Amino acid sequence: MSIDSLPITLIIPGVLGLVIFVLLYAGVVLPTIWSRHPERRKAAHCTLDMLLKARRGLRRIGR
Repeated sequence: MSIDSLPITLIIPGVLGLVIFVLLYAGVVLPTIWSRHPERRKAAHCTLDMLLKARRGLRRIGR
């Protein structure tokens, strides 16, 4: 199935989801791993922890 055959209503949310994922990954996950500054690593780790806990909470609500 080529992208030309998909309706635009499926393409736009998929692209937006991908962009949000990449921004979160670059802004939160990578600093958790690669930052030289312990304060930045700790802050990124706390942010990542909050995001993952919120995600787990949303999954419970959806059941």
